[in-house]
Amino acid sequence: MMKPLIGVSPHFLAARFQFCALFLAASGACSFFSVAISRGDESAQAAAIEAAEQFLNKDLHEFMSKYCFDCHSGDTTEADIDFSQYTALEQLTSQRPRWNQVRGLIEIGAMPPEEHDVQPSMAERETITAWIDRIVNTVECDVADDPGRVTVRRLNNTEYDNTIRDLLSVDFSPSALVSFPSDAVGNGFDNQGDVLTLSPMQLEKYLQAAQLISSRVIVQDRESLRSQKVSSHPIFVHESTSKTFLFADGMYELKVRMDYGNERDQTVPVALSVDGEEVIRWDVGERKKTFSVEREMTAGEHALTLTFVEDTHNPRKDDNERRIDFEYIGIDGPMNADPALPACHVRLLVAEPSDEVSVEEAAERIFRPLIRRAFRRPVMDADLSRVINLVKMATEQGESFRTAVGFGLQSVLISPNFLFRIESAGAPSEGLEGVLPQERLDDHALASRLSYFLWSSMPDDELLDLADQGKLVDAAVLQNQATRMLADPRSKALVTRFFGQLLGLDNLKEVDPAKDQFPMWNDYLRTAMRTEVEMFCSEIVRQDLPLRTLLDGGFTYINPRLAEHYGLDFDGRDPRDMYQDGPGFPLRRRGDDREGEYLDEDRWLRIDVPEHRRGVLTQSAVLTLTSHPTCTSPVKRGKWILENILGDPPPPAPPNAPSFEETKKAHGNLSLREQLAIHRINPSCASCHRIMDPIGLGFENFDAVGRWRDRDGVHPIDAAGKLADGSTFSNALELVGLLAPRENYFARHITERLLTYALGRGLEPYDNCTVDEVMEASRGREYRVSALVEAIVISEPFRNRRTLVE
Repeated sequence: MMKPLIGVSPHFLAARFQFCALFLAASGACSFFSVAISRGDESAQAAAIEAAEQFLNKDLHEFMSKYCFDCHSGDTTEADIDFSQYTALEQLTSQRPRWNQVRGLIEIGAMPPEEHDVQPSMAERETITAWIDRIVNTVECDVADDPGRVTVRRLNNTEYDNTIRDLLSVDFSPSALVSFPSDAVGNGFDNQGDVLTLSPMQLEKYLQAAQLISSRVIVQDRESLRSQKVSSHPIFVHESTSKTFLFADGMYELKVRMDYGNERDQTVPVALSVDGEEVIRWDVGERKKTFSVEREMTAGEHALTLTFVEDTHNPRKDDNERRIDFEYIGIDGPMNADPALPACHVRLLVAEPSDEVSVEEAAERIFRPLIRRAFRRPVMDADLSRVINLVKMATEQGESFRTAVGFGLQSVLISPNFLFRIESAGAPSEGLEGVLPQERLDDHALASRLSYFLWSSMPDDELLDLADQGKLVDAAVLQNQATRMLADPRSKALVTRFFGQLLGLDNLKEVDPAKDQFPMWNDYLRTAMRTEVEMFCSEIVRQDLPLRTLLDGGFTYINPRLAEHYGLDFDGRDPRDMYQDGPGFPLRRRGDDREGEYLDEDRWLRIDVPEHRRGVLTQSAVLTLTSHPTCTSPVKRGKWILENILGDPPPPAPPNAPSFEETKKAHGNLSLREQLAIHRINPSCASCHRIMDPIGLGFENFDAVGRWRDRDGVHPIDAAGKLADGSTFSNALELVGLLAPRENYFARHITERLLTYALGRGLEPYDNCTVDEVMEASRGREYRVSALVEAIVISEPFRNRRTLVE
């Protein structure tokens, strides 16, 4: 059997179990592996328990006495662990996390520590870790069929915004406009039911959002749309600004009020274009003036773009910033027709009262389809009657019908049926006697689980129609829908929310490298770093690439800013010449802080990875996240990979362990590698640092913001290392080459995290069975995201729920 590369999730890979079963059978031991336990086979259960107790009191006790009691028993309890106190099976199973850490450290050779006089053999390690694994982690999958507890949870902020977008055809984010409180995070994600509580402040924000949404969706005065103005930021030489307006068929006056932002009597040309076609040029001087042109427009959205056309001024001779300042860009019209109504208004207001249509009938035509989509289930009479009565009462009190519809819309948007994902059950599922009773989710609950899993939004019409027809209980239909939804642009939410939180990208906003050491660091670069990772992960999902591509993908995405950061050309150009403080551009600021913008700042190119880089571990966002503000941190980088990629976090540092900062301060003249070696001399530090440090040091050629370097100050970089299994590497690429082929290690972690995200709850021991099934179903497809998703959506915990106790 191949020794594990490093600590991994303590679950049962088929090869390891086969080996352990053969090993124990050959030694004559009675083990769990050779017993098929069923609830009705009491003798088998008794034999299994007897075998486990024999292991605990004999084999485990002898192992611990020989290798562990010197430091972890009696008066000597390093890390506050006393192994001599464990004498009953319940003590192991009740402290599962601790014993999983023990198992992991024994398995990878980190414990007993290297300096211990006697070391266990490979066979001893395998036997002990397999037994610990079996006792603390195994659930008999044909018996413990528990889909888990379902917490009724509210929509998180992302889900709320996306649902409003898809429900009402709007393109703004209410959560930002009214400043929703940040969502709590549980199990690493912000969609976990147990932490998505509803505070009084959150409720107040929902009321404000509902009012804001109704005011933006429903046009009360159509004439108010005849004249529209929006402000714009200044533009500099070679720059442009664009604003989109909704037009009806007819003649419009296109207007811009602006001036040339310098102090001299000079004019410069500015071009106005409509959908990229130049319409007119104006000479803009220093005095603010309104410029206009009439143009026949067709119905629909059209973009008005203003461009600072020429560079007639040499910035090297004059420090004045050459810019066009805007008061507004706007339109007046149409001159002989009604203004265009926005799509959100048209799609909602499908009826209005007339001589033939009563207020109640018009309200029903509006709200019956809306409530079905908003509540994500069939409309009940009570749902509809409450809203219709509200609309009717408002009109009877003198409000216009549109105002009354606004009240009705607000009532829908603050309903618990909209704000919460309330899952109803279908038929009870047949289970084994004595098992926790469970219920199959009904089709509409399944539709919502699927859509919020993959889109972070409401089900679309196709999903709701299938739910109405009762077809989503069919596993094949569920899988087909999952495939369709992954191909939809809305699946970008799976990338930004799942992969973004899996990799900790939300924490990037809290990172602030030292400006004196990294003057190019700013919010633009921060955003570019995150965008690179998101586009990289999007391609893995969109192109359905093997999961190992996350580690060894040979491509990435760059814009001009990131190209300069990485020392690359951008589409054959030197990105330094594209920065707008460079030659031929106005000086915004002195120095190289890059607070201005680049030409084509928003243009991204897919490129083959440059030398020294491969996969997400060498992308600057991850490297910056795992560094200190002033320097790299091999410890943070190694720990991050163990936690976020391999799913096997090291145990917390012992209370008496000295900090690494103390070692650095005492040995500041040494290289970082040498300082870490000194730190590992302390036995309480050695076991964990032996795992983390080699991994982190493998990425030392990348500085604290992810740039390549050959030296750290005066010290040459030595990125070579050896993993716990003896594998050696000399640089980051070789280290990635060791990690990527062992995809079973990180594929299981990704599977566990994806299942956690899909279910909206933390995993329990009985979920190991589902993880095994998902892994087995997707192994032949190289654990592609599509394969993992298709297996998850037909799994028992995804389609069922534990029966609620009355």
